[in-house]
Amino acid sequence: MKNSSNKTLLPLIIAATLVVSGCAGKKPNTTLEAAKATYERVSNNEIVNKHSTEDLNVARLKLDSAIHAWKDKEPKSEVDKRAYIAEQYALIAEHRSRLLYNQSTITDGKLLRTKVQMELRESEARKLAAQSAELEQKVRLREEQLQQQLAELEELKAMQAKDSDRGMVLTLGDVLFDTNEATLKPDATNNLMRVADFLRKYPDRTVVIEGHTDNTGDSQYNMDLSSRRAMAVKNMLASQGVDSNRVTARGLGEHSPVASNANSAGRQLNRRVDLIFTETESVTITAIDE
Repeated sequence: MKNSSNKTLLPLIIAATLVVSGCAGKKPNTTLEAAKATYERVSNNEIVNKHSTEDLNVARLKLDSAIHAWKDKEPKSEVDKRAYIAEQYALIAEHRSRLLYNQSTITDGKLLRTKVQMELRESEARKLAAQSAELEQKVRLREEQLQQQLAELEELKAMQAKDSDRGMVLTLGDVLFDTNEATLKPDATNNLMRVADFLRKYPDRTVVIEGHTDNTGDSQYNMDLSSRRAMAVKNMLASQGVDSNRVTARGLGEHSPVASNANSAGRQLNRRVDLIFTETESVTITAIDE
């Protein structure tokens, strides 16, 4: 039977979302808007409503969950994840219905005039079945990766890493080295052990280590000292089983301060080592061509 409930509920979902966004004045979520547009297009397809109502119902529930997350002001990453999954289920409904439609036409003798036509339709059905299975697998993989990325971010935040336009940055202040030294203090390895554990647990992550100094003394000396300190941190991670190819070490000397060097408090903030964790790669899922 045709799933009229999806057509009835969709305008209510979209209208309710527009009212809430208009009243609250919240910035629209582009991923959520794309998911709603995809669901609206797919749900208006008669073939989808006839052949793939179960997948369409799942897509509607997933979309409703994403809308509630957005209305409840949950983190953008959570809204994006739910909206993305909703959109993929809508695409699955579209492609599965096309597969079932082709299968039904194959069994309908009125539409099959020759053996060649039947073979061509069977070939198309097998192709669509393979594409549908591949898409479902990618959706599952993407959902698993999203869960892992969320877990990684939580662990980084637990280490006091901060989000920035360069990625997640963990700043280790003036606690790793003695003055003018590039040898790690014995008690400085505790923080770095957590970093090593994290990198071993998530082998797709890489890290850039930046050494920084204040402006006291010779500029070239400070550049060399910051480089040797960054390399000391890299060597420590390597000694804990982290592949050195995943770690880049560089010194920036006194050239990237985060505070004024005019006072001791500012100089202490500038004497630091920053660890910048790169983002993991994501799987991109695109719709199958018509």
